[in-house]
Amino acid sequence: KEVEEILEYNINDILATKTFYKLTEDKLELRKGLQTKYGLDCLNFPDSKIGEQLMLKLYCGATHQSEDEVKKRRTYRNNFKFIDCLPKYINFETKEFNDLFEYIKSIEVNEVKDSFHYEFEYNNFIFGLGTGGIHGCIKEGIYESDNEYIIIDSDVASLYPSIAVVNNYYPQHLGKEFCDVYSGILNQRLEAKKSGDKVMADGYKLSLNSVYGKSNSEWSYLYDPLYTLKTTLTGQMSLCMLSEMLFLAIPGMTMLQINTDGVTSK
Repeated sequence: KEVEEILEYNINDILATKTFYKLTEDKLELRKGLQTKYGLDCLNFPDSKIGEQLMLKLYCGATHQSEDEVKKRRTYRNNFKFIDCLPKYINFETKEFNDLFEYIKSIEVNEVKDSFHYEFEYNNFIFGLGTGGIHGCIKEGIYESDNEYIIIDSDVASLYPSIAVVNNYYPQHLGKEFCDVYSGILNQRLEAKKSGDKVMADGYKLSLNSVYGKSNSEWSYLYDPLYTLKTTLTGQMSLCMLSEMLFLAIPGMTMLQINTDGVTSK
């Protein structure tokens, strides 16, 4: 007498599984594509692990090293001087931004997590900086383009990967060869995107973005918290430079918000 009930239950499961399959077809195609091209058995990997493993495979292929050996490596640190994390091109013109810069350069800590927080106001906009990123938002309200002003949202494409490539940042234990592999992935992603190969473009994107996240995980062969700190500090200081430039170049500009990888202004 329970047969009908069980059949109904099974049918519900099958229909739900089919719906889920349809919703994730693109993710499955990505994993099949990577398996075909690189022999990466990643059908059940979450996105972050795909990126980490693809980077490992490409790095070991380029450097002729054993994956098992590379996976054992880490760089542990107990001292962080922020002044060593900033590229030479960072500079400011106004007092408020220079005060921020001098404060950042003076920091020396034993642990990155929650190591600093700094707020300052410039042109009626409050900037908030911290270990993880930069944030700020104008007071609540409705802001619209009109005959005199236009709202522009400037989002930096692949901010953290681009920072690493431009500044040659790399986890110490992986050496400068890491930079060649990483920039190669960025170039391959752009080529795949241009040619319409969405599967590989997405695969390379996962690999690029995973490096930053995993560089702060002790469970990953990418672990080097100084690499993480260099990336976040360079991003924040660069966006502050952009903000100052905009304020000085465009009288009457109103900044609406700033976040980890972009600004919105009117």
